[in-house]
Amino acid sequence: MKWQLTLTSILYVALVASMPRLMSAQEMPADDVSEAADQMHENLDRITTIKAYVVIGDLEGVRQAAEWMVDLERMAKLPATYEPFIAFMRSSARQIVNAKDLSSAAFSVSLMAQNCGNCHVASKLTLEFGYDQVPAEWSDDETHMQRHQWAIDRLWEGLIGPSDSAWSRGTAMLAENPLHATDIMDDTSAADAAALDDMARRVHDLNAEGSAARALNVRSQIYGEILSLCAECHTRSGRGPGQ
Repeated sequence: MKWQLTLTSILYVALVASMPRLMSAQEMPADDVSEAADQMHENLDRITTIKAYVVIGDLEGVRQAAEWMVDLERMAKLPATYEPFIAFMRSSARQIVNAKDLSSAAFSVSLMAQNCGNCHVASKLTLEFGYDQVPAEWSDDETHMQRHQWAIDRLWEGLIGPSDSAWSRGTAMLAENPLHATDIMDDTSAADAAALDDMARRVHDLNAEGSAARALNVRSQIYGEILSLCAECHTRSGRGPGQ
C-alpha cells in the first residue's frame, strides 16, 4: 500500500496524540445538542459532496465543494475543546482546494471522514445508519457498478460512524468478482483494457486488506486509495455515476 505523508496527515497525528476529553451529548443542554447536530449534518453534506465529485473524477467540482469548508468556523454551540477537529477539517479542505490531482483529494477527504469518526468516538456519540436498499443481484455491468457504489457508500459510513457493521457490509459486497474492461467498454485499446483491469484488481486487493483492518486510520488509508482508483477508472473509461 502506498502511504502518503502530507501536512494534513501530520496534523492528524498531532490531533490524536493530544485528543482532549470532549463534552458528550448527554452533558450538553438539549437546545445546544440540536443546533450542533444540525451544523454537523451540514458539514457531513459538504464532505459527502466532495467525495461524490472525487468518485466521478471531477477535480474542479471537488475544489469548489471544498472551498466552503476552508473558512469553517467553530460551531457556535460546541465547547472550545472541539476546535482541533474543526481545525483539521479546515486544513484538509485547504489541501483539497489546492489539490493537483484526484488522488491527493481522495486521500484528504478520506482523512476528513476519519476525523468525523474520531470526533464521534471522543464525544461518545453513537451514529445509526439506515442502509439504503441493497441493489439488485449482479446480472450485468450496470447492476455490478450499482453494487460497487453501494459498497463504497457503506465504507464511507464505516469511517464516519465509525461503524464496524457498515464497514463490513461494504467490504462484503465489494468482494464480488471484479469487472473487466470488456464488460463496460465495447471498443477499447489493449492498453486501456489492461489498465482498467489492473485498477479493478487493485480495488479488490485493497478491499481484502480492508476486510481484515480494524484500526480506523488503516481503514482510512485503504478507503482513500480505493476512492482514488474509482476516480481514475471513471476518468479513463468515461463511465461512472451520472455519466
